[in-house]
Amino acid sequence: MQLIVHWLSAHRIVNLLLILCYFYFLFSMHVPFANLSVRVMLAMSLPVYNTVVMAVSITLLILFVALMAFQLRKYPDERTLKITCLLITIACIILHFRFLFEMNIEIIHVFQYSILAFLLFPLTRRFGAAVFFAVPFMLIDEWHQYRVLYPGFVEYFEFNDVMIDIYGCGLIMVALMICGVKGAAPVCPIWRRSEFIFLLVSLIAVTIAIHSCFIALYEADSCANTWLVLNRIHQPVTFWRKFPGRDVVYHIMQPLEAIVAISAFSLFYFGLDSFRKYSKS
Repeated sequence: MQLIVHWLSAHRIVNLLLILCYFYFLFSMHVPFANLSVRVMLAMSLPVYNTVVMAVSITLLILFVALMAFQLRKYPDERTLKITCLLITIACIILHFRFLFEMNIEIIHVFQYSILAFLLFPLTRRFGAAVFFAVPFMLIDEWHQYRVLYPGFVEYFEFNDVMIDIYGCGLIMVALMICGVKGAAPVCPIWRRSEFIFLLVSLIAVTIAIHSCFIALYEADSCANTWLVLNRIHQPVTFWRKFPGRDVVYHIMQPLEAIVAISAFSLFYFGLDSFRKYSKS
């Protein structure tokens, strides 16, 4: 991993092109992948499909944890920080898997966005920045699905997907730390870093957009000038929702809940750059 990171850091134009090409791949493959997933599900039945995906996910998790344990013995520095961040991230993924998934195949988001964060890291050389600067890509991706690909089917902006994307980004960043990859030392405290300033500006912009009705949280809040309604579900908002036609109960993250969660976990991963040791490069 270190060799790949160093090579990409030394070839920033190639790195940027890889990021753009990879995101275009994610952006353009939604419909083909969704169609393939539906065909496989119909061939197996939904319960069997979910069971197979869960079995594969558990197997990969066990292999990943074993690899991380081996790397921790190889790079034992800051062991407590690394283990704590790893366990928190894995716990979040497991809880999300259990309570916020409509279908188990959504775990694919972890792999998709961990690759994007890995490609962003050589540009930023900060773990938290790589996670946070992946968020705009996530939001564009979800907006495209919500308003362009499936406008008559998807009833709400999928903040559930955004959060599992963030966990995937965080997981690969923690893995890089465990594997001995060092980021460049921040030259300023966290509140003066570009990622923190961008987060603050984004929160201010979202607040203004909501108060001006340019973005509406729910259908009932929309006005004549509303560009985007984040949740169009007509039934009353409840904590748990039953998927129509399936024996699946899950939680849909509400807009304000998601904004708080995205901000909190961004700050959490910013902390990776505040407590680790740095390289001189």
